[in-house]
Amino acid sequence: MDTREILTRFKGGTLRREHAVALLAGTSPVVAPPVVALPVAALPVADREPLPAPAPGPVPGDGAGPGTGAGMPCAVVGIQGRFPQAGDLEAFWRNGLQGRIAEAALPGGRRSACAGWRGHFLDGVEEFDPDLFGLGAREAAGLDLRERLLAQSAWQTLESAGYAGARLERLTACDGTARSVGVYAALGPAGGALPGTGHRHTAPPGSRPGPAARLSRLLDLRGPSLSVDSGDSSFLTALHLALGALRAGECAAALVGAVELRLHPACQRPGAGEGVAAVLLKPLAAARADGDRVHAVIRSSAVGHPGRAAPGPQHGRLVGRALAAAGLRPPGTGPQPPDAGPQGPDTGAQSEVPDAGLEAVGVALEESSRTVAALVGDAGAVTGAAALVRAVGQLRHAVLLAGPDRPAPAAWEPARSDDGTVLPRRALVSVPGPAAPADPVDPAVPVDPTDAVDAAGPADAGDAADAADGTDGTDGVYGTDGVEGVGVVLVVEEAPAVPRAPARTGPPPGTRPAELVLLSAATPAHLAATAGRLAARLSDDGGGGRDGGPAAPDLAALAHELRLGRAVLRCRLAVTVRTVAELADALAGFAAHPGPGTGPAGVRSADLRTAAGPPLIEGLEETRAYVAALWQGGRLEQLTRLWLAGVDVCAVLPAHPGPAAVELPATVLRPRPLEPGPGPGTDGAPQ
Repeated sequence: MDTREILTRFKGGTLRREHAVALLAGTSPVVAPPVVALPVAALPVADREPLPAPAPGPVPGDGAGPGTGAGMPCAVVGIQGRFPQAGDLEAFWRNGLQGRIAEAALPGGRRSACAGWRGHFLDGVEEFDPDLFGLGAREAAGLDLRERLLAQSAWQTLESAGYAGARLERLTACDGTARSVGVYAALGPAGGALPGTGHRHTAPPGSRPGPAARLSRLLDLRGPSLSVDSGDSSFLTALHLALGALRAGECAAALVGAVELRLHPACQRPGAGEGVAAVLLKPLAAARADGDRVHAVIRSSAVGHPGRAAPGPQHGRLVGRALAAAGLRPPGTGPQPPDAGPQGPDTGAQSEVPDAGLEAVGVALEESSRTVAALVGDAGAVTGAAALVRAVGQLRHAVLLAGPDRPAPAAWEPARSDDGTVLPRRALVSVPGPAAPADPVDPAVPVDPTDAVDAAGPADAGDAADAADGTDGTDGVYGTDGVEGVGVVLVVEEAPAVPRAPARTGPPPGTRPAELVLLSAATPAHLAATAGRLAARLSDDGGGGRDGGPAAPDLAALAHELRLGRAVLRCRLAVTVRTVAELADALAGFAAHPGPGTGPAGVRSADLRTAAGPPLIEGLEETRAYVAALWQGGRLEQLTRLWLAGVDVCAVLPAHPGPAAVELPATVLRPRPLEPGPGPGTDGAPQ
């Protein structure tokens, strides 16, 4: 019985859960019998015997068997974000290296409850690029500002992972459903940013789909879709749920995002922060088999709420549970009871794992709300995302950044086990994190609910009062409603080493077969800007090997990634080249003089936005066979003409295997303020 049949029978109710788990793990000696529904009176009570215990299988979380338990590692294959004074992750990393405090005055045009206070803010939050998603002005205005920012970050994350195009179609669920990507969205209070259209809602709040559902529809993603609100730990809670869905086989990949805005005066206070980020996750085994770039590995997670107990001991218990779920046993912690399950026992007896114990299993770092405070402030739902991004950066660069317990950056030397084996670098990511001296709001700055009401005006007085008294979740680490007490801990590990590809022994550059490079974008302006950005990146990477510079990326790999990793949009470009240097020059020339037809260096482009529709031959099996034959035969001129006529010539290409994946710059966004502009009744849109 194969995996698909096992899952089909389980979902259809003809196979018990314990039998399905045993079969998937390969530990059951016999095929479990189907479940047959019998009337209760089918057997006399006296004749009934207790059901036999299920065959023993692997404890979920120990990693035995594919897809079982919390121990199955998952890879971060895409990661993007925007944070205060950091428009991308490279700038965020530089800010961390330099020990920068990304605090500033409130951006111009925003209302404030307290004059002169400072915080950690994003710029241009009212701008959006609806063309990228094919949205009209009215549709775009129906998204609130948080959803707009999250949509753009999610798009860039899919692109950075190479899953915005043909590869996305081939992420399939167990039942064959394409585009099987779960969406898990963590958003700050709705009072922070509602639709900027001059009215409160186009529909009653109860009838509006959740942010995750709206993002799933916008990106046409067909896995689970959940919106999460657990206060500051919202992002990590969403990621914990995404890991569970991946391990249960509910989706082939999971997109986890978070956004926090502080636009309404009642959501603002000294030190408040903003940000947006997203990650794309896949099971590590699948990511390695598919040749994905792995930024880091999530080994395990643990989540819990202290209930009415003091929140202090909770962090130590969660750390112990997360380490146990990852199969890590720090010295002195003792073995895990066999009946503890994937998250370990919760007897209340577990305590904080000592630093020496953590170092013995390779954990030399813990990122939390404390360590990211200088970069993002009190960033609410996006706090965990900032902590994860910072941890991933340190794992990738093997550098420990300065923080509350480290005065300056330092090289991160890996730990060794007792037998001298080098251990992978590992980090904990947690919210709220370990106990630390409180950093309360400055008592010199009065925070009075009536101030927020006065600043907001009578139209928003009700919302401002709700926000000011904490009912929208804007309190401190432990809010008055208790939601902020939810704690989450991740165990994150550096990406496994990838064997270096052997050097190519083929003909020298310039004498190799020509490559067809295809590019597309939403509008001609997007296409020209994206071509210019790619040309600049290729030139920065050594100019294609010119003048003795470093070796350029492989042309075949670059062309392969553009064909399969990017969405096929209506404005298109095609050029045939033999070297990366030739490609860089051609793209730079097109960016300087864009336009349909044949441009500089043989670049050809077309604007299909006004076409009546896709070509009649699009989508036919005969067309797929014909296009596949053209690729096989190297008929690049015919493929170019079909591409510029509107045929998706990339859909027939094998997603994997192929040339080694290369990291490409993201498609250029062209955000703009949306019309109609924000009005006085927008619940926090900038005025």
